[in-house]
Amino acid sequence: MLVCRSCVHLSAVLLLTCCWSEPTSSSQAIRESEEDLEPVDYSGYQVIRVHPGTRQESLSLIRYYSETTDAGVTLWTEPGKLDHSLDFLVSKKARRAFQLLLSRRRLSFEVLINDLQRLVDEQREESYKCRRREEERIARNRPRFSQSRPGDRAESIERDFYNSKIANQYANYTEISNWLKLVARAYPDTSKIFEIGRSYYGQPLTGIRITNSRNRRKPAVFIDAGIHAREWIAHATANYIINALITGRHDDLVIRGLLEEFEWYIMPSINPDGYDYSHTTRGRLWRKTRSPIPTEQRTCFGVDANRNFDFHWQSECEFNPRCRGRLACGDVFSGSRPLSEPETIALTNFILANRNRIKMYLSLHSYSQLFLLPWGYTTEHSSDYDDLKNMSEKAATALTRLYDTNYSIGTPGEILYQATGGSFDWAKGVAGIKYSITMELRDTGSYGFLLPAQQIEPTGKETWAAVKEMVKELKKDTCWMTRTNC
Repeated sequence: MLVCRSCVHLSAVLLLTCCWSEPTSSSQAIRESEEDLEPVDYSGYQVIRVHPGTRQESLSLIRYYSETTDAGVTLWTEPGKLDHSLDFLVSKKARRAFQLLLSRRRLSFEVLINDLQRLVDEQREESYKCRRREEERIARNRPRFSQSRPGDRAESIERDFYNSKIANQYANYTEISNWLKLVARAYPDTSKIFEIGRSYYGQPLTGIRITNSRNRRKPAVFIDAGIHAREWIAHATANYIINALITGRHDDLVIRGLLEEFEWYIMPSINPDGYDYSHTTRGRLWRKTRSPIPTEQRTCFGVDANRNFDFHWQSECEFNPRCRGRLACGDVFSGSRPLSEPETIALTNFILANRNRIKMYLSLHSYSQLFLLPWGYTTEHSSDYDDLKNMSEKAATALTRLYDTNYSIGTPGEILYQATGGSFDWAKGVAGIKYSITMELRDTGSYGFLLPAQQIEPTGKETWAAVKEMVKELKKDTCWMTRTNC
């Protein structure tokens, strides 16, 4: 086993991230028989931001396009502005009718993305060029060792290769998993791989535990990312946080303190099947899991895992049989029952088993630049809302200080409407974790889920600054942390 100080440093992970990668052979979560193998062509698709004048107009527009999955118009993301603006993905065929509808309703709008396929192509081309540059760099600067060479030298080169792979692309799930294993082997004193279960296609749901002590009774921070497959910046940001904890543990007094006082459980991708599918030419914008959902007309695929938790599940559908959560082929289908997905079952089991030690639950998403606080299922605040808001305000200030990125803070109901069955509501309402928060990362819509790679490093840095501030505030709540001074 290598001693960590002799290893190639993981600071390479802080390099500019820029590549796209197809799933590798060992992570073939995509079953070719599922759907047509033809690539999805988004030529002429637009992302249009609508500015309803009132909350009621927003809700009316959502309902209008929520009762069908075949209109060529879908919500591009959850409403993410306190002014109730809505972003829609509109197909080329539906553009004229959609804009006519907006005009008849006298609703103002703007085109955020004029041709979605162009952005997809640019990201793929950028990936290809970056991958070639990285292969040339490794060939030029690293000697080649055969399998017969000493294990530590071969492993060092392998780890360096994966560090570069993680640092210079939106890596797929297999690449992330291999990198985590190499980190754990290189730094056995501070890190260990953990597995909470298996995905629908049998992929291990893995994360990494990081701490400076073998004391397993310490309070814990749990961070997950990628429950929505297409939100690649969330996965990359989780990787950034892992790297920051590992590389800063010796020289950074703040990080050393964070590792002495807490155990960190970080899962960069809680939905690996969907994430791998999003790395194919068919599924770049895929959101859900990949479990088959038979219907009378056809077989649909996937459940919105962040609508599948067993806390007020589908409560918004009680008096609406055509609500979005019940449309099996829709992007926000919440499942045939709560916890229908192996991914959500595994996550809830792990958190419940560690509920007495997990003091903060943070779920990373994109996009909209938001701190979302419970509750999502109602417009009412949680009883300790002010504590969560104070933590988020301090975190937002620390985040903004780096690159002047502005985040809004509030509950889903305050922003526009309730969203039920979410992980952060469940973590608070069932697992009893007081500080349960969702972060919607960059940007505010110019690129949406196709965030340019140049923004990965600054997004990671500012999010890590926010997380450190959140934990700083967490420690101040001695009543919650140690049951003293209550």
